[in-house]
Amino acid sequence: MKKFSILMLSFLAITAMISCDDDNEELFTTEPTSDFTFRSTPSASYVLTFDTKDNLAERLLWNDLEFSTPVAVTYEVQASADASNFDNPVVVTSTNETSAALSVERLNEVAASVGLTPFTPGVVAMRVKASLADASMEPQYTDVLSLNVTSYTTESPRLWVPGNYAASSGYGADWSPGDANTPFLEAVEFGSTEFEGFIFMDVASPEFKFTPEQDWDEDFGDNGADGTLDAGGANLTVPGPGYYYITVNTDPDGDPATNDGTWSARATSWAIIGAATPNGWSDPDTDMTYNAASKKWEVTVMMTQDNFKFRANDDWGTPTNNFGADADVTNGLQFNASDISFDQAPGNYLFELDLSQPRAYTYTATSI
Repeated sequence: MKKFSILMLSFLAITAMISCDDDNEELFTTEPTSDFTFRSTPSASYVLTFDTKDNLAERLLWNDLEFSTPVAVTYEVQASADASNFDNPVVVTSTNETSAALSVERLNEVAASVGLTPFTPGVVAMRVKASLADASMEPQYTDVLSLNVTSYTTESPRLWVPGNYAASSGYGADWSPGDANTPFLEAVEFGSTEFEGFIFMDVASPEFKFTPEQDWDEDFGDNGADGTLDAGGANLTVPGPGYYYITVNTDPDGDPATNDGTWSARATSWAIIGAATPNGWSDPDTDMTYNAASKKWEVTVMMTQDNFKFRANDDWGTPTNNFGADADVTNGLQFNASDISFDQAPGNYLFELDLSQPRAYTYTATSI
């Protein structure tokens, strides 16, 4: 009888354990008891600007995914340019809360990630994915919320300049716009069609083209060598080796339908001149030498405390042939600007003029 009692208790304990296991299984397979939807309503439009980047653009709200028994849920806000296709969504944020605050800057980053064109209205579609603690359970998704967004960018457009000169001039592979070392021209701001930059071409007969992206999907040449750009046109050329200041205007009249893009290239050779230099403001100036390895112009010169400038081709008549001080950037330079003040102790200095980054021209002066 005692043995029977022990066996009966064991059976009851096993039955209880099985029952508990069944209850646990039910905990992770139960269906949601509430609708999983957005509670927030988007604005008619979101016009984003850099000046308001720290402001709140939108606070997304959604219903909690509830079950008859507590289950841990992680929410992931996803974005796509196509409301019907979230195959490769951008993850906006992940949270255990039922809301997500998006700043102007963050929404702008998301807009860029899904491929919206800056300053052009587009749609950012969003949904929330709910993932449960039990990985075997299928994730749940909200409905899709579509935001009409006009994004911005602080990046200036570029034109890459692939050609036959690149390898011999220290710029990577010839005719390879996708090479990270291929030089480029840059516009002053987004939307501008005027580009500029300095490029060293160390071959007897330089040839090149302009590409708006780092590929050959679109390129510009010059049929007839008349200074007018042609889509897919003949290779551009300059007379011979040199350090060229190149300018391009892809759309001078502001009408994309017309074929009126222009370009120019002028060889330059740089020097330092001014009251702080040995010959003052009189000719001859103190010539600099181009260093292809560092991509900078160099000269060692005895300096006094006074003013100076950098000048090209012994020419004051061309505004883009001299650099003065950029008041907003330490050691920064601007074309035809005020004299540069040399305030360091008199002595021998190595000057390096760096024109390799379009529209971000600088110099250094190192005592030696």
